[in-house]
Amino acid sequence: MTIKQLKKIVLKETLLSKNVFLLGHTNIDLDAFAAMAGFSLITKKFRKKTYLIIDDRDIESSTKEALLKVRKTLNIITSKEAYEKLNDKSLLVILDVNKAKLLSDSTIINKFNKIIIIDHHTKTKETINVENVFIEENASSTCEIVTSLLNKIRVKLPKSYATILLGGIALDTNNFMYKMTRKTFYHCYYLSSKGADINEAQMLLKQNLEEYVNRSKMIANTKIDGEIAIARGQKGKIYKSQELAKTADLLLEFKGIKNSFCIGYLDKNLIGVSARSVNKINAGKLMEKFGGGGGKNEAAARIENSSIKKVEEQILEKLKK
Repeated sequence: MTIKQLKKIVLKETLLSKNVFLLGHTNIDLDAFAAMAGFSLITKKFRKKTYLIIDDRDIESSTKEALLKVRKTLNIITSKEAYEKLNDKSLLVILDVNKAKLLSDSTIINKFNKIIIIDHHTKTKETINVENVFIEENASSTCEIVTSLLNKIRVKLPKSYATILLGGIALDTNNFMYKMTRKTFYHCYYLSSKGADINEAQMLLKQNLEEYVNRSKMIANTKIDGEIAIARGQKGKIYKSQELAKTADLLLEFKGIKNSFCIGYLDKNLIGVSARSVNKINAGKLMEKFGGGGGKNEAAARIENSSIKKVEEQILEKLKK
């Protein structure tokens, strides 16, 4: 499916719907939230009642800051509230994720007759089986895809929305360090032309000092094997998935590192892995072997009843095959 075909489908299904629900992955990040907020401008253009479904109780800092910028113009509800509002002419648009297991409520998809998926992560056998799936793995982020749609549909883009969309691109490109293509640069220019403030976008990504200290401790506990760096969390310490992701991103900033991993506990019996790659190794394919997935450059997995040491050994073993 091309972006032009996606545009036609979005317009058709929006016009035929009575209301629209937007959904991202659990542990929502800035790319997912900004993409949802940006897409809501399309459905509002056609005067459709639009709801953003967010179930996370603890939202990471950059997403929380972005939410505060546009909160007054959005209808944010939980999946439980969504069940009370949807009908047989409701449209569900899933953004920045294509697997049911990564949704906060995987059963909600069974309540919709029409679903559109827009994502930049790799399509796998676990991808939700619906007719309208748009996955652009070469896109830097879902925010980039949504920005393209906003441009093609000629939607009025307020400065605050342009800024958080730029922030979403900045997040998924590790501050424009990788996954940047000519299209990405163009879309960043387009957002800037609509008033996106690069300084405000960067402010969204400002780090919490306590979290940075925690990441520094993981960086200090990093094993280097050629171009591979594996950071390890402290035994018994519980981390947020975003902390692991940011640590993996940080490792790529060091000279000679082309593959980075961060392993830590997400819960007592749950190990989280964030993987990054800027060479021939496909991070998404590798994480699929651990029950996770993602794109070529960034991916993640969750592993139950294991240990940091065991997961580290398994990663190195699979990389050598």
